[in-house]
Amino acid sequence: QSILLSLGKESDNIDEHLLNQLAKRRGIVTLSSALDSLEIKNSYHYGVLFLFEKLFKKFGLTSALEDISQTHSKLQFNFNKAIFTMVVSRFLSPSSKLHIYDHLAGQFFPGIYINDLDLHHYYRSLDILSQHKDKIESQLLKYNKRHKNISTDVLLYDLTTLRFESTRTKAGELPQYGYSKEKRSDCTQVVLGLVVDTEGIPLFFDVFPGNTYEGSTIKDISEKLKKKFDVRRFILVADRGLFSKSNLEEIQNTESQDDDILKEFPFEYIVGLKMAALKKNAEDFYDISKYTSINEELAFYETQYEDKRCVLTWSKTRAERDKKVREDIINKIQKKLTSKTKATHFVSNTNYKKFIKGLDSGSPELNFKAIEEESKRDGFFGVITNIPKDVYTAEMIIGQYKSLWIIEDAFGEIKGTLKARPIFHWTDERIKGHIIMCYLAYFCEAQITKVFR
Repeated sequence: QSILLSLGKESDNIDEHLLNQLAKRRGIVTLSSALDSLEIKNSYHYGVLFLFEKLFKKFGLTSALEDISQTHSKLQFNFNKAIFTMVVSRFLSPSSKLHIYDHLAGQFFPGIYINDLDLHHYYRSLDILSQHKDKIESQLLKYNKRHKNISTDVLLYDLTTLRFESTRTKAGELPQYGYSKEKRSDCTQVVLGLVVDTEGIPLFFDVFPGNTYEGSTIKDISEKLKKKFDVRRFILVADRGLFSKSNLEEIQNTESQDDDILKEFPFEYIVGLKMAALKKNAEDFYDISKYTSINEELAFYETQYEDKRCVLTWSKTRAERDKKVREDIINKIQKKLTSKTKATHFVSNTNYKKFIKGLDSGSPELNFKAIEEESKRDGFFGVITNIPKDVYTAEMIIGQYKSLWIIEDAFGEIKGTLKARPIFHWTDERIKGHIIMCYLAYFCEAQITKVFR
């Protein structure tokens, strides 16, 4: 006996082994054997570039950037390509412009996306972009309204903060210290105000200095919205951070001097209500027997706040959350009391003060009466609106306000997935350009999400 040919070990893919071994004896190269000897030295991005090239054309970004390029006839580089590269980079590997220049752009598929940009071209592109913010927003809005990609009946508005890894406040007007929603009081920041539709498509944004009070932004936003949106009627939905009598008047009464039609149609709004403002007949607002149940988890009660509709709600989920927050605070207070913390250490924390008595005498202790009163308010929340009852029922008002999660999700994507912060630019112009670039990236993401939702 003698071995004529070894076909390998018996296995599930014995047919493939047989084929390869017989082909090898006959001098034939199969695809499988060729792949085994294949060595990959370099790989390039192509699919994502192809996708975003189509997205830019589909949603009017390409034409908007081309129009801007034409107004800067002396440009010595491809402005459109610089913006495209930076936007795509937020999805591939969100990083600095230097990293894009040194590494990422070189990984774009050669022969189609040639990397012929210098580092300063990216920075210069941001400066140009900041000069044409209104033009980009207007063109995107017109294009997408024409193609029915967006809805402007109900608009969601909220604010967040974007931090810098810096303490510099003199480089421009925008980087300032302020209330940080990221709990980073050690960094300067800017305030970002964003308007999206009910499907998360961004329609408009503005950037304010980092020390801007939320409520003071409503005048600028309401004026710009009326100028930008050529519609007879729409509803602005905002969180309770914007609640104040003056803000509600701004929303309702702001008029555009450029369009007489809009003067006849004041803004309608649904704004979160600060329950502490309801001092008159407050005990009625926390009487659950007056509420109408929608289901086991939610109930509502409609009343008046001055001359406006006020829809109060009770939510089981909110009640559980309020109870948990209060218990955590009380546990922290008890630990401080046990360790004989000085009374002055409680004064600076407003969450602690309302549950403590004896601060003036220097003998702090838990205020059980205040704790009991606070527990009666668990789960209650309210919104205020100027929309008539025959147009929107209370249930519809509640539903629209709950849609604010959409804009919170948008902030999560802008700050998380696309990593718009921390910001490493210092001049106001370049800061705005960076945020516009991130805004365009989120615009593309939101459109993709809408298609596959």
